[in-house]
Amino acid sequence: MNIVSLFAGCGGLDLGFEQAGFRIIWANEYDKTIKETYELNHPNTILNTNDIRLLKASDIPDCDGIIGGPPCQPWSEGGKRLGVEDPRGRLFYEYIRIINEKKPKFFVIENVKGILDEKHKESLNDFIKHLKGSGYKIKYELLNAADYKIPQDRFRVFFIGIRNDLNFRFNFPNATCTNPITLYQAIGDIIEEPRFYKDDVIRSEHPTRMNHDVYTGSYDAKYMARNRVRSWYETSFTIQAQARNIPQHPKAPKMKFSSSNEYTFQKEFEDLYRRLSVRECARIQTFPDCFKFVYNDIKVGYKMVGNAVPPRLAYALALQINKAFSTGIVPLIAGKTASTKQVPIKTLIHQYPNIIIQNAKLLEKEISNIDLTRNLLISLIKPEITSLFINHSAKLYYTGKKFPSSIAMNKLYYFMPYIKGKGIRDLYLIKIARIGTKQELDPTSNDDHLRLIFEIEFVKQLFTDYQPIHLNIWHTFTDTSLNEVLKISRDDDLE
Repeated sequence: MNIVSLFAGCGGLDLGFEQAGFRIIWANEYDKTIKETYELNHPNTILNTNDIRLLKASDIPDCDGIIGGPPCQPWSEGGKRLGVEDPRGRLFYEYIRIINEKKPKFFVIENVKGILDEKHKESLNDFIKHLKGSGYKIKYELLNAADYKIPQDRFRVFFIGIRNDLNFRFNFPNATCTNPITLYQAIGDIIEEPRFYKDDVIRSEHPTRMNHDVYTGSYDAKYMARNRVRSWYETSFTIQAQARNIPQHPKAPKMKFSSSNEYTFQKEFEDLYRRLSVRECARIQTFPDCFKFVYNDIKVGYKMVGNAVPPRLAYALALQINKAFSTGIVPLIAGKTASTKQVPIKTLIHQYPNIIIQNAKLLEKEISNIDLTRNLLISLIKPEITSLFINHSAKLYYTGKKFPSSIAMNKLYYFMPYIKGKGIRDLYLIKIARIGTKQELDPTSNDDHLRLIFEIEFVKQLFTDYQPIHLNIWHTFTDTSLNEVLKISRDDDLE
């Protein structure tokens, strides 16, 4: 399939699609500081550097798909969040215009999670209305890159459109990573000493490690308001596009809490603190070492890396599009999507003849002292019982006739209902997990098949509004920890 890339940047999204067997035939990127990097790493793609607002349909070749990420700054939680009031926010409509004019078979749009905020609801609904009006079925989800073997927490929204006249169904990829990739696995072998720059012009390459350059400029107050160090055996914070906001290298100890708005570097260890280098950031973004970033200003290097879609995540999405269209494209990279076996409830009876787990006595403690490390199960709620969960009166939750084998039964603790079309908001405690039937909830039901029953109790409203997330087991369940879910609402966007 032939692909056109808009707002291409250095081509992280493009690289992932290329690795999955697609051909990027034409790309548009207005930022001239990126031109040399894109052309060097995508030699078979025609790069256009005109302002997208001046592009005509006739300027763009016919294609099977259009991919790209319109500017994210208008929606970023760390920015002014002006949305379409920001001229960059209105560029989203330029993407839609080109979709409408070219009518590709499919499109992919990437953006930050802030675009889903209530503040931008009207704009988001308008975007979707125009995309549907252009003749497309739309799906969108919030994905965390860490779920796809990418060593960083990076929440991004992806919009996928399939043309209405095509009888194809796209499903977002299930998580492929039960054990997150750590910083040690990602950059532990980079032992060369980096070069350090502030406003210097970079006139030569690092002698042994390409792009192993570190920015030494000052830190702003917002940066110092939180710990910016993840250890070797954790995943990285989000790789930012601004040099001053790059996370610290994991060789340093965690920053010391001084006050609610201030963290400091630990005394006697100051020499260990430095930002990650451009190459280390590229590794964390899953760019191959042969991908060369060309820049004279180190800030441009960080910008290119931080604005990119991780190629490994782009690859996972491209495979799903390939699967939807069943075109027979052979991926250039071999790989299998992790699958989770279905365990019949009857099997669970033999394993757990009585109560599976008992947390009821802990309810009073949990209401006042939530344990962030505890296991959390998120489950899709049936439409007929949605109202019970919205008004917090739900006392029982029942599963289907089968349950995922990957979920550890003896760790069931917290529960969050996923309301279709909304997302997650409310936290419950699983007081008891046991075997039962649907008739316990609805005595008039004729369904007497055995189910896994949770006796639950509302603990608190965790988010001010619903947070859309990706249900990564059968698109029905997500098995995680409370701490991981809270990352969704944290502001990692400093730009």
